[in-house]
Amino acid sequence: MKQNKGRFKPGEIYWEIIKLIGLAYISGGGSIYRPLLPQLIQEIIKLIKVSRNIEIKEKIVKKTFQKLEKRRIINLIEEKDKIFVEIKNKKKSIILKYSIKSIFDFKKKQKNWDGQWYLVFFDVPEIQRNKRNYLRMFLNKLGFYKFQKSVYIYPYSCEKEINLIKTIVEGGKYIKYIIAKKIEDETTIKRYFHLS
Repeated sequence: MKQNKGRFKPGEIYWEIIKLIGLAYISGGGSIYRPLLPQLIQEIIKLIKVSRNIEIKEKIVKKTFQKLEKRRIINLIEEKDKIFVEIKNKKKSIILKYSIKSIFDFKKKQKNWDGQWYLVFFDVPEIQRNKRNYLRMFLNKLGFYKFQKSVYIYPYSCEKEINLIKTIVEGGKYIKYIIAKKIEDETTIKRYFHLS
């Protein structure tokens, strides 16, 4: 019997590619000018096949890249026999926020807890409370546990991601990062993150 294969919802592949571009940026240490296109196309095809059981043609992925370029989210630059992908500065924060969320989701799924706690806290001036509120909303979205109003906890190492957040999120310069071996109310926090 032939296995039924899934299909993408409208626009879903568009965001999948945006996510992978951002992840490549993060893994590259902040480089936005790298020969990524051929590798990304194959990575996207493989990922979709494994995770969604959807077979997608290379030309569809390339067409999506062209849409991203047309909307000025990326530039595709040809140099000799290579095609480089450059993230447009105005869109970089959008792409990276989307990709960072994927990294945090992956860490929670892996559940590789080393017994330490990773704390993020911030002291944003009252006059910039809109930035403070945005930070709270963003950390909640990433899956942090709210320990106090401006103190959030995560069970997995995330210093690299927090340093990146500092550069792309409103009010990020007020963020501080701490590693703790033990904190009060661990039982409640462990329950929140489904840790034994």
